[in-house]
Amino acid sequence: MQDENKNYKYKSADTDISLSSRDEVKIINIALTQKSVRNIDIISRNLDPGVFNNTDFFDAIKALSISSKFTKVRILVKDSDPIAKNGHKIIKLIQQLTSSIEVRKISEEYKSYNEAFSLYDGKGVIYLRYADRYEGFANFDRPRLATELSNFFNEVWEHSVPDAELRRLYI
Repeated sequence: MQDENKNYKYKSADTDISLSSRDEVKIINIALTQKSVRNIDIISRNLDPGVFNNTDFFDAIKALSISSKFTKVRILVKDSDPIAKNGHKIIKLIQQLTSSIEVRKISEEYKSYNEAFSLYDGKGVIYLRYADRYEGFANFDRPRLATELSNFFNEVWEHSVPDAELRRLYI
């Protein structure tokens, strides 16, 4: 995985990187997560296991979450059943690092939203036009877009409810 991440380090920080496959999204997600020092916001249908259920992402999220009491990882999902039923690696962190990682279920009023994105430290972005496809772009330094998406994320976050089911699994 490390060799694949090198390909993206040489891109200009403010250049959009076109994404068209699950592996590309996964590699960029890991790279941006490893680079993050403050916070990550993710909006996803079901925290796609092809992107988020791997050891490199798990290790990066864990390192971020324990690095400071001020770090935050917020995750919005439409459906947490696949996460719970398929033994997603992040469940362990959600339960152990409750002050750093929080998951909420998207409220009914936003259920028709069919895009996915991740925001990293208020500047890094992965954006997928359709939540069930791996077509979109990433950028390591696009703060204006990150702010716009963050405003929307915060709106959805405020109308969503904590996902108690993921917190109580396997305890």
